[in-house]
Amino acid sequence: MKKGFVTTENFRRLADAQRQVERRGAQEAGLVIIKGPYGVGKSEIVERWAVDNRAIFVRCKETWTKRALIDELAGILGLDCSGRNSEVQARVIARLAVDMTSLVFDEADFLVRGTGSKSSPQLLEVIRDITDITGCACYLVGMEGFGDRLARHGHIASRVNRVVDFVPLSLADVRAACDKLCEVKLGEGVHELIRAQAEGKMRLVLNAISNIEQLAEANGFTEVTTELLAGRPLCVEFRPGVRRAGGAR
Repeated sequence: MKKGFVTTENFRRLADAQRQVERRGAQEAGLVIIKGPYGVGKSEIVERWAVDNRAIFVRCKETWTKRALIDELAGILGLDCSGRNSEVQARVIARLAVDMTSLVFDEADFLVRGTGSKSSPQLLEVIRDITDITGCACYLVGMEGFGDRLARHGHIASRVNRVVDFVPLSLADVRAACDKLCEVKLGEGVHELIRAQAEGKMRLVLNAISNIEQLAEANGFTEVTTELLAGRPLCVEFRPGVRRAGGAR
């Protein structure tokens, strides 16, 4: 399988949100929520977008404390991490206020601890301090329910400028992925078959392409058709409790 990045409809949604947030009125309203189900390519798309736009990309950690968050940002910016929390945060703010670099936090679900009335946004408060003072845009990437969890904290939710919903890949997206990445010619209807089995999930589409290429190589096929793929699983997703053929689990 060839290497490369596939520009999907989800990527274009993110680019549109970027254009809108750059034209915002209230400077502090610079939060963008990016949410969607697992497997649709959120992390890969946002990381690529961050590289293209020279944004700071950070993967949030379940073990993070306030200090760990600040130290991670300081480390990426090449700043001194010694001193009290407020001192390190001040260095981060001073640098970002000059550079005006956008921040991207992947796995942002870890920034809100607890659920319901016990939900705590302490880590988000650290980020809010930074973005309010610097005016930098901030992109928070999470699962489908992340927006609802953040909405419980009105003073933070009021700073959300855009919500970008990442959705399963369209047929056009699957075609684009196959055209760019697959090293075997695909016959009519194969793209539809890949999309159906992968359920629009990019990671499963990539697995399907790899499996098709291995099938072609093993059998000397120059083109793979739906007839050759009949009855073959192109990608497998582990689902606890789902019965296999014959009734076994």
